[in-house]
Amino acid sequence: MENRNNNGEEDSIDGDILESILSYLPLLDLDSACQVSKSWNRAVFFSLRRLKSMPWLFIYSQRASPPYNMSTTAMAYDPKSDQWIHLKKTAPSSPGEHVSVARSSHSTLLYALSPARFSFSIDAFHLTWRDVTPPRVWRIDPIVAVVGRSLIVAGGVSEFEDDRFAVELFDIGGDAWERCESMPDFLYESASSTWLSVAASSEKMILTEKRSGLACSFDPETKSWTKLLDFCPGECRLYSRSIGFSGNRLIMAGIVGDEEENPTGIELWEVVSDESPMNLKFESIGSMPKACFDKLRVTDYDWPLTSITLNAVGNMVYIHNSAETGDIVAAEIEEGKLCKWRSLPNANAIWNTSNAAERLIVACSNVSFSDLKRASRNNLSFST
Repeated sequence: MENRNNNGEEDSIDGDILESILSYLPLLDLDSACQVSKSWNRAVFFSLRRLKSMPWLFIYSQRASPPYNMSTTAMAYDPKSDQWIHLKKTAPSSPGEHVSVARSSHSTLLYALSPARFSFSIDAFHLTWRDVTPPRVWRIDPIVAVVGRSLIVAGGVSEFEDDRFAVELFDIGGDAWERCESMPDFLYESASSTWLSVAASSEKMILTEKRSGLACSFDPETKSWTKLLDFCPGECRLYSRSIGFSGNRLIMAGIVGDEEENPTGIELWEVVSDESPMNLKFESIGSMPKACFDKLRVTDYDWPLTSITLNAVGNMVYIHNSAETGDIVAAEIEEGKLCKWRSLPNANAIWNTSNAAERLIVACSNVSFSDLKRASRNNLSFST
């Protein structure tokens, strides 16, 4: 960037000033800035030290019937630029012949389970999938999470299996599944992803019943579960909740109201445990604005809002209706509170389609500049 001084000579903006300016740019603009000159390329590199990365929201499309091919195009929302980005791959990068549907779990993880294999992807743009042998216990609707280097599969067991609470762990650096302590008995009626919400940090996995708020924690180091927890804030009545980790902070979003037909809003808390995990505190971090809440319910208010899905990564929170393709609501976490609420167009509007033959998968990932460059090298194109 250059201008002329009073003597007609050209001054350039470089050094710390240029680095500071570049640190405010979205990642795609940084990629373009690298091409300006060698000095700009160097400035971009040093500006990354100041760069505040913000998690992207991803929407993938997959056929709803066999073969379950995933589209070579996807959409990503970059909160820093407040834009939807069109992603296009030269070839499918998702699992094999797609003998099963792909699913999203605790924001970043995508997985697909079939009798022949278990496929999963944990990179930012889900360009790389790994195929491993399936769990020993056959499952239909399991809870799946990645904690550190451990892939955990719990519950969702076929009725023909003996242990409906079976838990198995796969070391991502290894090649075999290991049986762990089974899920607690209080989950007898709800041991599947339909009825449970999951949150995973680098150290543990937490499950909670969406309805009752009864919860427990699994430690992959000891391969065991904690005692019963209660995710019910005393100040309001929730009929459904969803949880997620923002860094090491456990966030809970709950639908407030007496019943599905009459929800009054959505509240969010940070769940804090002082010394003992049994001593829980719920610190309010924000209430969803009514205008955003109304968008979650699409246009048909006669259709009940049964549950919500929370994607919490880094300093961003994304919430959408689990059952319908209403708008997606986003907010940023600053100084422990939610702010800068916004409502993003619903999924069908983003894709400009309401094709019943396709299903949409929502995920969220921290995207770094190196992730962007790696994706470009893997023939992923970006357009706005």
